[in-house]
Amino acid sequence: MKKILIVDDEPDICFFVKKVLERTGKYQVLSSTIPEDAVNICRREKPDLLLLDIVMPHMKGTEIIRQIKSDPDASRMIVVVTSGQGEMVYEEHHDKWRWLPNRPIVRERGDDIIRERSAERASKAYGVDDYLAKPFSSDELLARVRALLRRGSEHVSAILTIGVVRLNTITREVTCNGLPVQLTPK
Repeated sequence: MKKILIVDDEPDICFFVKKVLERTGKYQVLSSTIPEDAVNICRREKPDLLLLDIVMPHMKGTEIIRQIKSDPDASRMIVVVTSGQGEMVYEEHHDKWRWLPNRPIVRERGDDIIRERSAERASKAYGVDDYLAKPFSSDELLARVRALLRRGSEHVSAILTIGVVRLNTITREVTCNGLPVQLTPK
C-alpha cells in the first residue's frame, strides 16, 4: 500500500483530500496542517508521495521541498505542489514568491530585468513532480496521484554520487569525502 502525506494549512482541504484518497483503499494517508512538521513526518514515515500546499503561514512550501530534497533518503519522494490563490510567480531577481493576477512570465522594469515564472514552472526548479491548481476535482486528484505513483519506480534521485563526490541537484551543494566544496558561479 502506497503512503501519501498531505500538508495543507487548511483543515477542510486536508480532510477532503484524505477522504478521497482513502476511499480508494489503495493508499495509507497521513495529513498535517502544520507546515513545520512536514519535514520530520517525511523523514519518519517516508511517504511515497507528498501533496504540499506551497503557500502556508510560518514556513514556505519551497523551504519544505528544499529540506526534503536535500535528504538522500527522502529525495526520491514524489512531490505534488498545490496552490489556490491565483497565479503564483517566483521573482528570481528578489528570490521571493508573490501572487500576481495574470502576469507575464518575463517583464522589464527600468534598466534591470525581473524574471517572473509561474508557480508550475518555478516548482519544477525545486524538483517538484507535478502542480495541481486549487480548486481541483477528486477525479483530477486521483488521476494525477495514480499516474505519478505508477511512474514513481522510475523516479531519479536528486543526489548524484560519483566515487567520493556527491552533488545535490536541488540545493546545488557539492561534497567530497563528506566535506562541502565551494563552487564558483558558472
